[in-house]
Amino acid sequence: MQILENVLTDNDIVVLKEYWERNNHLTYKNAFPAADHPYRDNSEFIDRRLLIVEHTEPWQILRNLVDKFFPDSPPIWANYQRQSICHQLHVDEYGKDRDQPTHTIILALEDQPKFKTVVFKEMANDNSAMRDFLYTIPYNTPRKNNSSKEHDLDHMDKLVYGRNHNYCDWLTLDGVFAYKKGCGVLFDTNQLHSTSNWVKYPEFDHRDLVQIHIGKNAGYLSETHFVEGRGENPPDVEQFKQQLQD
Repeated sequence: MQILENVLTDNDIVVLKEYWERNNHLTYKNAFPAADHPYRDNSEFIDRRLLIVEHTEPWQILRNLVDKFFPDSPPIWANYQRQSICHQLHVDEYGKDRDQPTHTIILALEDQPKFKTVVFKEMANDNSAMRDFLYTIPYNTPRKNNSSKEHDLDHMDKLVYGRNHNYCDWLTLDGVFAYKKGCGVLFDTNQLHSTSNWVKYPEFDHRDLVQIHIGKNAGYLSETHFVEGRGENPPDVEQFKQQLQD
């Protein structure tokens, strides 16, 4: 994990936010909350995403940013994201079945220390493999960290016989990115990570960010990625471009 300092200018952020304002009617619902999500009654979906596509000003901003850290200019896939409720622990399946490295960048559009991305060193090929791994954690061993309390990960608390078995406390913490305007965090797509529980703070009703996936993927945008009902299919890129108000 790497913190990226001051990689967006104030003008970049204006461009990205205006792109959202003009085009958020073209968003898709990326993920639906799991049955055990504590805020599943707050919203039918976790977030809405607006594709950021090639030949737009926002895309060029992100392309230039990525190329500073990846000089070979690998493929990118990007979106502006508005979260309605917080994500739980997951991996980004852009890296599923990959044959070369893939990475994620999360970019903050405002200063808000209560908005965090928490990244762990453990990795998984996809979220099914991650869940299988979590079931093997020996909760009778000492915790490796106290991230559930220190970094607002209490939306994954699980009481078993009166004891909190929040699996994040038994993972190996890689780092924490507290949102700082114009900054970001870079990590391997297959690393376990989570949003902090910003929903418990009454002053927030959503959280915005920009997400970039980097590298060649093995079918992330295909329909088979979405067959489990985890979310809606992203729009067809060419049709999307025709409707876009750039």
